[in-house]
Amino acid sequence: MQSRLRSKTKLIAEINTVPFTDVVLVLLVIFMVTTPFLFQGSFQIKLPKVAAPSPNLPETITITVAPGDKVFLNGKEVSLDDLTGQLKTLVQQKPTAMVMISADKSVTHGDVTEVMSRAYVAGVTKLGIAVEIDSNSSAVSAISK
Repeated sequence: MQSRLRSKTKLIAEINTVPFTDVVLVLLVIFMVTTPFLFQGSFQIKLPKVAAPSPNLPETITITVAPGDKVFLNGKEVSLDDLTGQLKTLVQQKPTAMVMISADKSVTHGDVTEVMSRAYVAGVTKLGIAVEIDSNSSAVSAISK
């Protein structure tokens, strides 16, 4: 009787990692394909709405402040440290240009004032803040020049 029990094969107590590896590789491919789509829409900003007439603006240099501490100078992303130098170069090339800051609603007041401060250090004398004109409002306000 004992010979029958001993002749049975032993169970193999190893984990088969092949299915696990397949699942991990499929997830990796899925994340690699979907990641670029997540960052394509990150540059859109939502301007605050105000009731004001649309002004006639001179030539403008645009600084965009997006959520996530992202700053763009004329559509190109720049670091906050490089903003002053690049803005100084643009202001020297276009001394009559107005610098317009477009900041998303969710950007903090401190981030906008930091960008304004760096613009003043770069020699900007004409500075404005971009807003979306609310066409539904009946109130009219004057823009001082």
